[in-house]
This record gives sequence, C-alpha cells and structure tokens, in this order.
Amino acid sequence: MHRSTSFLILLALGIGFVLFKVKYEVVEIEEKFLRTLAQVSREQENIHILKAEWSHLNEPQRLQSLAKKYLDIGPMKTQQVVALFDPSGALPSRFEGNENNGGARAHLASQKEVK
Repeated sequence: MHRSTSFLILLALGIGFVLFKVKYEVVEIEEKFLRTLAQVSREQENIHILKAEWSHLNEPQRLQSLAKKYLDIGPMKTQQVVALFDPSGALPSRFEGNENNGGARAHLASQKEVK
C-alpha cells in the first residue's frame, strides 16, 4: 500500500504539472489571438482610410484639372486613329498632325541635348 500511495502522489503531481503548463500555454495563445485581432482591426481601419484616399485621388474633376495643368494633350483627331491591322504597315509619326505638341517636342529636344 505504501508503494501505491507514493505512485498516486507522484501521478497527481505529474498531472498537476502538466495541467499547469497547459493552462499557461492556453493563456499565451489567447493573448496572441487578442493581439492578432487588434492588429486585424487596425489593418481594416487602415484599408478603409486608404480606400477613402483612393476615391479622392481618382475623382474625375481632380484628374481632369491635373491633366490640364501637367499634360500637354488635346482632343484626339481622326488622323491619330490607326486600324488594328494595317496591311500597308505605315504608322503616322508620333507628332504628325498634332498642332499642340510644341511642349512635347521641346522636351524631347532638351532630353537629346542632355544625353
């Protein structure tokens, strides 16, 4: 009986130690889970903010005003339209037929001088 009592006491201590260890591992996993949930929430908020910024940046009126300010472009002309399959193989020059290309030509000329 003395041996069985010792065995049961050691078994109870072993089980107690295992339960103690499992409990703290579960607590650690729960904390990690809560941190992950908080991070997901922050990232969803950041995504919401980025979507709002993207909507603002892609407003047609804003893009149109920026295009007028920084791009030297005008409406397309029929001479600029080329068929997808052109058997003659002749494509118009990049600047041919465009009266509003002075800025582009000057820019290209300055690029050639720099090189």
